[in-house]
Amino acid sequence: MKRISPSSLILAGLLTWPLFQIAPAAGLTAEEVLGDYTSDPLFGEAAAEESVVVEVSTLTFAPKHLNVPSDTNIRFLFTNSSNLPHLMVMAFDINEVLADQPFIDAFLEHGSEDVTVPGGHSHGSSSSTADDASPMVKVIDEHPAVFLKPGDTKEILVRFSDTQPVQLACVLDEHHTQGMAGSINPHSKSPAVQNSL
Repeated sequence: MKRISPSSLILAGLLTWPLFQIAPAAGLTAEEVLGDYTSDPLFGEAAAEESVVVEVSTLTFAPKHLNVPSDTNIRFLFTNSSNLPHLMVMAFDINEVLADQPFIDAFLEHGSEDVTVPGGHSHGSSSSTADDASPMVKVIDEHPAVFLKPGDTKEILVRFSDTQPVQLACVLDEHHTQGMAGSINPHSKSPAVQNSL
């Protein structure tokens, strides 16, 4: 059996020391600190159990009608390939959101202040910051929403507590009346998310 000398241990410690230094917190995003937190089962309530990709283009999006399980954390990933900004909102009644101009203004005002990682991918709603105390998983009463500038890709985690149908629409510039309205139909939990166009 080979014996390791104390000087070898000291040298090994000096060589690996820089690997264990902690980077300064300023300028770090949550993803840089936590990594791929949505797939970490220890992350708790915020871990997504299902994912849905919604492709947003000029005055339309697909899929327009979604069937998703209730009582499940669902990650909605929105990609805006159009040259227009969009504010995609989920609500039982989209007219309630349209009547709430301060809610819409808050998203427009803070639309460029998201926590973003390289490649333009960001997490949460556009009115959220790392210092917010609001939960990461949104419920429909909170009107989960994402503000998408042209070329943006953003995600939001949503949990549907029952099987009541939900409207999904863009509430900017009457886009919802021009084809940017659809539905989300939660159902009793099943093994996979089912989407239809």
